[in-house]
Amino acid sequence: MATVERTLTINVRHAVIKVPAYRRAKKAVTAVREFLQQHMKSENVKLGKYLNLKLWEHGIKNPAMRVTVVAKKDDKGVVTAELPNILVKKQRPVKVKGKRAETPKAVKGKAETTTPTAAAATPAATTAKTA
Repeated sequence: MATVERTLTINVRHAVIKVPAYRRAKKAVTAVREFLQQHMKSENVKLGKYLNLKLWEHGIKNPAMRVTVVAKKDDKGVVTAELPNILVKKQRPVKVKGKRAETPKAVKGKAETTTPTAAAATPAATTAKTA
């Protein structure tokens, strides 16, 4: 089975207008999830971070009424939906425990601690010569 990718525009207004104002953003998320389940033929739907932020952008009482999403269905049947033009980071593989290499930040921090003491010694030496 190949990966399926579709760009869909979802009109959330039909579902949102039927509920009280204090539940509208929650209902918008549910409506997007149900729409994707129906159109992508899968029960396992994951909404992306930026899609969720877009739906909740103006608070719980005034969600986005129309959203365009890119839905991708993988070989396992998991549908992931995100806003278009958003780069999705792949998960990193889990590292095996072992020796940890010293990071460049730590090396830089050690160099900075030795430099100020040398700099502090030079002005003292110049004041001793003048006195």
